[in-house]
Amino acid sequence: MVFKKDEIIFLLGAGASVDAGIPASCGMIEKLERLLVDDSSWEKYVTLYYFVKSAIIYADGIKGDFDYYSFNIERLVNTLDELRKSDEHPLYPFIGSWNIKLPEVTGNDFKKLGSFRQKIVEQLSHHWVQLEYDENAKYYSGLARFQEEYQYPLRVFSLNYDMCVEKACQQFGVERGFGEGKFWDWRIFDDEERIENRLFLYKLHGSIDWVRDGNDSLTYKDSGISPDKVEIIFGTTYKLQYIDPFLFFAYEFRKRLLTDVRLLVCVGYSFADEHINGIISQALNGDHSRKVLVIGPTDDIEERVDQISKILKVNSTENIVLWNCGAKEFLENRLSVEGLSEFFPNDEAPFEEISA
Repeated sequence: MVFKKDEIIFLLGAGASVDAGIPASCGMIEKLERLLVDDSSWEKYVTLYYFVKSAIIYADGIKGDFDYYSFNIERLVNTLDELRKSDEHPLYPFIGSWNIKLPEVTGNDFKKLGSFRQKIVEQLSHHWVQLEYDENAKYYSGLARFQEEYQYPLRVFSLNYDMCVEKACQQFGVERGFGEGKFWDWRIFDDEERIENRLFLYKLHGSIDWVRDGNDSLTYKDSGISPDKVEIIFGTTYKLQYIDPFLFFAYEFRKRLLTDVRLLVCVGYSFADEHINGIISQALNGDHSRKVLVIGPTDDIEERVDQISKILKVNSTENIVLWNCGAKEFLENRLSVEGLSEFFPNDEAPFEEISA
């Protein structure tokens, strides 16, 4: 069979960039914990970190969730964001008092929560998600090669802050929505016929090269962005903000998935985002002919597929297929229109056109 326009879209998670040397969210926690022990400039945050981490794990345990892998860099930063609101938090009037340990680990100065967060974001944007060598992300060019075979514009939704897609597919052309003056404009995506680039990239959580100018307009810079200015978002609470491009991209993902899409290809996605999972679940339950292809290593394919089906709240695992391989192996060697067509074996071939 031949896929029609917008019948295939891609969703990239943190696992997609691991082969490029960029740690996933849980891997960033490991790096953070090493810094807290080995780097004297992080030493003052040690007790604060231990307290916040313990509190998050404790809260999960109360609900019967003892999977410590659910604690990651996004949950940490999101929690710090909530805590530093202090008496400005909408729930503050309903809370009798803070945990007695919190004032102790902050030194009665809640600004320490903000400085800790800023230091984490600086480390993330300036080190953890930076490519050591551009060629490390070369395998991402498989997306561009697939687009040429597919022959229609390819929509790639990414949950990552890194620049892997942009670096690897630069020569093929990547449309990110920035127009005249390097400012982001949603209308660019709304005028597809005039776009020369054939790979549309929607960065749902922002990017390490994004920043807002004095008029709050989104633009991008090659370097020199302060960690408190880089336009990235953490935590499920903030992933559907009212500001663009985040709201626009979330809407686009939902619109595409609920209309023409027949196959969603998830590369390195851990299914830990409630909003994204909700949209995927709605798409699968709304049309049982849709399928999800999951790319990622696992010790037990059947068990992992069953786990994903429960997360997505779908009654059957027939619509979920898992390929037990990493992103590099998939994008370099296994991604093709013919390979993906095998998921729809019962489709009738289209009638041949008869010339008059």
